[in-house]
Amino acid sequence: MDKKKDITKRYTKMASTIEDAKIYDGRGTYDLYECEKCGRNKITTYAAKGVTPFIIRCSCGGLMQHTRSFKNVPDYIRVFRWKRPTLEQTMKLSKGMMEHVLNGGLVLDIDDEDLEERRKYEEY
Repeated sequence: MDKKKDITKRYTKMASTIEDAKIYDGRGTYDLYECEKCGRNKITTYAAKGVTPFIIRCSCGGLMQHTRSFKNVPDYIRVFRWKRPTLEQTMKLSKGMMEHVLNGGLVLDIDDEDLEERRKYEEY
């Protein structure tokens, strides 16, 4: 089976079974990530059921660690959403990120323009 067909098959299977998977469902919660280098923080929430990383890369080059979870946040706080990329977006990800998604992983708000920039920071 060629690589594209294999990825399509795995993605379709994951997407059709994820709602019944025995994994944490973070929808309806908010997570705080804090950068150890610059002190910046980011609030995230789940747009879909799936797996998210404990540590993400900060735009300063440092690492942001998940430090707290909340049931709600004030409306004025910018919230980033963990989303499941489409099959087409998944095909454009790096090998490591593709595996993450095919295993039920989510990525922060992704669009095609962000893919090149994301590739710089996702593997560390």
